[in-house]
Amino acid sequence: MMEIIPNWHPIFVHFTVALFSASVGFYTLTYLFRYLQILPKTALELGITAQWCLWVVGILVVGTVLAGLHAYNTVRHDAPSHLAMINHRNWALITASAIILVSLWSMWRTYKHKMVTISFVIALFIVQGLLLATAWRGAELVFRYGLGVMSLPHAEGEGRHHHHEITMDHQLNPSTQLTPSATTSNHDHDSDVHHHQ
Repeated sequence: MMEIIPNWHPIFVHFTVALFSASVGFYTLTYLFRYLQILPKTALELGITAQWCLWVVGILVVGTVLAGLHAYNTVRHDAPSHLAMINHRNWALITASAIILVSLWSMWRTYKHKMVTISFVIALFIVQGLLLATAWRGAELVFRYGLGVMSLPHAEGEGRHHHHEITMDHQLNPSTQLTPSATTSNHDHDSDVHHHQ
């Protein structure tokens, strides 16, 4: 099997968030177009697209949870990040259950030939809130706690800062005489001082 660093969970998550968010948007437009009685053909097409996005994500979320549980049990972590992982896992299980429930509700509504109602759209927005809260907690695991990322290079020297000493002009034409102003970078790195923790 192809190796994915750190694991498959981020791939599943991105599709889950994208498809569910698209479904919420399409269902909302479907409801508004039908409520305002405009563009009936477009409303029908949006409704079909919304259904397929939601039904696919109702299945895909199972893979997302399974990949997440695999990551939960295999990613190296410390005590503080473990607490954050538990929090993310608990939110994810609730959110996945809610996604499956609204997917089944959508299938039932389609089978019964029911129109999109405001209560269904509100339910979708509630689940969207759960999904975004869960995704935010997952992002914190990566960006705040550094889980699942490859190690960064070690800081340079005692001052822990570096200088960009060669400009692009000098790289293209090595015979160019470098002046002190030319040895600094054209982009700001907070005075080239980096604080690495």
